[in-house]
Amino acid sequence: MMHLDPLLSGRAARWLLALALLLAGLPALAQPDPPGRVGRLNDQQGTVSFSPAGADDWFELGPNRPITTGDRLWTDRNARAELSLGATALRLDEQTAITLSELDDDTARITAAQGRLQLRVREDLAGQRIEVDTANLAMVIDGPGDYRIETDPAAGTTRVTVAAGQVTLFGEGGESVAVGARQQLTISGRNLEAASGAAVRTGTGFDRWVAERDRIEDQSISARYVSRDVVGYQQLDAYGDWQNDPGYGSVWYPRNVDADWAPYRDGQWVEVAPWGWTWIDAAPWGFAPAHYGRWARIGPRWGWVPGPRQARPVYAPALVGFVGGAASANLAIGNGRHGVGWFPLAPGEPWRPGYRASQRYVDEANRAAFQRQLAARNGGFANQQLPGAVTVVPTDAFGRGPTGRRDMVRLPPSQLTGVPAGMGAPVPPGDRGHGGFGRPGTPPPPQAALQLRQFQQLQQAQQMQQTPQFQQAPQLQQQQQLQQRAVQAQQMQQAQQQQQAQRLQQAQQLQQQQALQMQQAQRQQIETQQRAVQAQAQAQQQAMHLQQEAQQRAAQAQAQQMQAMQQMQAQRAQQQMQAQQQMQMLQAQQAQQANAMRQAQEVQQRAQQMQQQPRGPGESRGPQRSGLPVPGQPPQPDRP
Repeated sequence: MMHLDPLLSGRAARWLLALALLLAGLPALAQPDPPGRVGRLNDQQGTVSFSPAGADDWFELGPNRPITTGDRLWTDRNARAELSLGATALRLDEQTAITLSELDDDTARITAAQGRLQLRVREDLAGQRIEVDTANLAMVIDGPGDYRIETDPAAGTTRVTVAAGQVTLFGEGGESVAVGARQQLTISGRNLEAASGAAVRTGTGFDRWVAERDRIEDQSISARYVSRDVVGYQQLDAYGDWQNDPGYGSVWYPRNVDADWAPYRDGQWVEVAPWGWTWIDAAPWGFAPAHYGRWARIGPRWGWVPGPRQARPVYAPALVGFVGGAASANLAIGNGRHGVGWFPLAPGEPWRPGYRASQRYVDEANRAAFQRQLAARNGGFANQQLPGAVTVVPTDAFGRGPTGRRDMVRLPPSQLTGVPAGMGAPVPPGDRGHGGFGRPGTPPPPQAALQLRQFQQLQQAQQMQQTPQFQQAPQLQQQQQLQQRAVQAQQMQQAQQQQQAQRLQQAQQLQQQQALQMQQAQRQQIETQQRAVQAQAQAQQQAMHLQQEAQQRAAQAQAQQMQAMQQMQAQRAQQQMQAQQQMQMLQAQQAQQANAMRQAQEVQQRAQQMQQQPRGPGESRGPQRSGLPVPGQPPQPDRP
């Protein structure tokens, strides 16, 4: 656990008091230029959290948000991160907490509260200063090399390992010790008194990851075309191709972009101090092409033109021109609404920032753009007149989140060419900028967070005490540095106040949105329940209706079956009656035939009997009349 020395705190308070008195006694100073160098999250594994300067909240850090003075980083368990600081790579192992205490054109000062970090410095410093501060010491890098710092606040120690190069360690009282290549020191205390040496440890998982990152950096193709001080150049290798153009020289073309894609289309505008509106590109390769060089339409494709190699390129928040958004340049988009649009600057077109800056700063920022001066087209910009080059959104949607395709407004080129264009964003930031943060991140442990905050508050005093160069400088140089630091402190305080006010507004808006979302969720839940009850009632009614229909159909079928059975029974009864009648008729016929035969037999019997009776003399043997009819003969009438 780190305990700040009361003596150090007293010295810091006196230095801050001296700064305040100096600021009050000096005449008004010209506002310094913004830094021309920023950092970027180049690679990460696991959760990397970010807290902007002056804030207490932590967020998940996206790859293309610029990192600048006062920003804090924390790598969670099993996480690693690589930051690009131009030609210098800063790698963080798991559970490492750092603050970028100072990052500008000449100085990169990192404060490490806990954990392990590694720096690879590729090029000569040429007057630049790279420093790493811990609770025990300040390490100043003397030249290119490979350096590692491991600080343990619980043990109160800092281990410094130099694989290549040389550093100088400074204690609180001005003590110093040089550490060369293949050397390692473990420091306990703030005066470099308890120091021990040990062999350099290698072969850990962090070592293997660092070696792989070095290999990728060494084999970068884009480093042949741009300076390694161009932040984000490493991502160009995997997402595009370099070609040579007769008019523009080296040109980089992105792969796998939509047919209607244009530069500065997929991303968001956020407010980042001290530059103001800053473009955060959504593409993994989008950092370098958004903040350096120019864009040109070459045939059917967009190509990024970095210009000639620069040893110290100047970072710009966005190299675009704006249209609309202001009362003097309204851009009507229909339905009584107005829009704001932007387009990439072409090679040869100068850029001028929307914030105050010196002419030297502007000239340095435009140095690479003047490789090929383009003639103005009708007094306008080259890309403004190209179809599909201008991205337009409603003014009230500008700066309120990522620019989605649904937010874009498509206008004919004729409606855009006549609109005046300017450099500064025509929309005031107000409460629109949310910093380009992601989801809430994992904060460091409370002790590490407290250490980061304390280091941030005491950074000016510690820098003055631990910098021999400052102590040996002439009086005039000291005053200039004091003035610059005082102005920077004032700007940082103002930026922190603005950010705190913005965070308060954002928190209120978030609460309102959450309350509205809860109301909407409750209303939706009630509506869902009502719909469910209605659906259940309808289902029951339908089921009852179907049941009734089924019962009716069953009754009808039963009635039809009964009717059919009755019909069949009636038919059978009728058939039985007919059969009985036929039997009776047959029996009557048989009886008649039997009677007739019986009568015939009786007649024959009588006839035979008569023939068999004896006859007297004189009686004829012929038939006699007996008064009975003779069968087969007609009856004869009686004679008188």
